[in-house]
Amino acid sequence: MMNICLIMDNPETPHHPVIGVALQKLSQAHTVRLLDVRSSTGEQAIAQEKAFPLADLYLLKSHAPQALEVAHYLEQQRATVVNSWASSVACQDRVLMAERMKEANLPWPQTTFFPSLEHLLSQSLSTLTFPLIIKSHYSHRGDLVGKIDSAEELQALAPRWNNEPVVIQAFAASDGWDIKLWVIDQQIFAARRRTPLTPGASKEDIPLSAQELPEEWVHITRAIGHVFDLRLYGVDLLMSEHGPVIVDVNSFPGFRGVPGADNALVALVEDLLSSAESAS
Repeated sequence: MMNICLIMDNPETPHHPVIGVALQKLSQAHTVRLLDVRSSTGEQAIAQEKAFPLADLYLLKSHAPQALEVAHYLEQQRATVVNSWASSVACQDRVLMAERMKEANLPWPQTTFFPSLEHLLSQSLSTLTFPLIIKSHYSHRGDLVGKIDSAEELQALAPRWNNEPVVIQAFAASDGWDIKLWVIDQQIFAARRRTPLTPGASKEDIPLSAQELPEEWVHITRAIGHVFDLRLYGVDLLMSEHGPVIVDVNSFPGFRGVPGADNALVALVEDLLSSAESAS
């Protein structure tokens, strides 16, 4: 019997149709506990975790700053964290993500950073080409993500977002569909979904079988896992006139609605635990 700890910040996680089911299955053979960082600072969460022996495996489901701080501390204690602190940070920081994509020669939109929306509006407004995509520098709940068609639309964001660090990305016209790819270790799951940039777009996923995935999509998805050192992740692609373009990478998504994801997650955790036991 091994010890597993899930680092989380959402009270619904234990009841999640994929994560919750996987934890339930794992608890039949192992000790599973939760580290809820919702109401904690990083320092408080670390102190809370110090009350327990170091777990054999930590699953980093939360991307909140305090969760990342805990993960960093745990790795310094030589704990195994999936996905790692560095991998998770790279998926939260859109500037760092763009740098990694460029270095790996992966199809990622041209990305420009601005220390604030106010700085963008005062220094660079006349040089912009519309439409464009604007996003918060750091991915977080309730962050700024949207398609902007004019200078007026951009200026209308100022009252709420003036102090927000942002990135601007070149807009890539697509066929109106996002390709959703989810990876658990080496297993790829996929679906199509209408782009959220279209008002009122359906959120329904249309599953794609492994046989329907072009080799190029598979290559890009696996390359992302290698570049960011991810074992559990999601990738969003769109099809432009120049081919597939990566628009997002999510470290440890919920895999909601992905058939078989709970069993794949359990198999990965068992494999990681087995490796940890062999190494000890």
